[in-house]
Amino acid sequence: MYYGDILDRGVVSIIEAEWDRVMNAFAPRRRFDVLGRDLPVLQERFRSHRAFSEAAISAVLGPQSSVARKLEVSTLASTVFLNRGDYFEAVTLPAEAQWSPAFSPVVVDFDGDGHEDIFLSQNFFATEPEAPRLDAGRGLLLRGDGTGKFAAVPGQESGIEIYGEQRGAAAADYDDDGRVDLVVTQNGAATRLLHNVGAKPGLRVRLNGPTGNPGGIGAVTRLKFGSRSGPVREIHSGSGYWSQDGAIQVLGFAERPTTITVRWPGGEKSEATVGTANEVTVNHSASQRQR
Repeated sequence: MYYGDILDRGVVSIIEAEWDRVMNAFAPRRRFDVLGRDLPVLQERFRSHRAFSEAAISAVLGPQSSVARKLEVSTLASTVFLNRGDYFEAVTLPAEAQWSPAFSPVVVDFDGDGHEDIFLSQNFFATEPEAPRLDAGRGLLLRGDGTGKFAAVPGQESGIEIYGEQRGAAAADYDDDGRVDLVVTQNGAATRLLHNVGAKPGLRVRLNGPTGNPGGIGAVTRLKFGSRSGPVREIHSGSGYWSQDGAIQVLGFAERPTTITVRWPGGEKSEATVGTANEVTVNHSASQRQR
């Protein structure tokens, strides 16, 4: 992106550019007629749309090149950053996640296999008049394999087929069956509540936090299977685009867990035996109840 007071009129102008492999140079992204409305000098500099289409950014800026400043990004792909302890590993999400803008990522175990999955609400219709609306998504479920890799689940398999302009989304087990359900809002359309009927039921976990933080916001929960540990789930205040997941967590598992550990904000730890319980309540005082 090139920007600055290009016409010396006290107004910052912006020219979005992308790399053109044919010219081996940066070229403007927007059409001649659109960019020319903001920069009338271009209509004097180029006599045809063809001439403009063959021009690099240096020719578009002309004598104003010395005034313009440049900001550059190497990717606009939707990406997940995996915490590897002393660094973050960037992993580009599958192609289906790139077809439309994504909002409100929801991270839970939707299928109950013990690996965290991702839901992305998608689409954006309020584009510039000359650009088509971005509507190639219908809400996307990405199934995790526990190693940091995610695979897109087709809508006809996941049951998620929302063709509107999706925004806020949140996960909650609203019917107490041990499966994570999903609610997705839309801009100018009905909110959709999606009932999870195919997942393996997981362990419902209720936290009783300390005074001033009854929901245990900031606590970290983790199932243990003997000496082996499952994925970490942190309790957030706000889980996506203007959204909040349910207070009761549902932790999936491939084998029956033995215990659950909770690290509270401040560093204290609690541990509860799971046994055959479908729901466990973990108190900040380290006592627990089962049902």
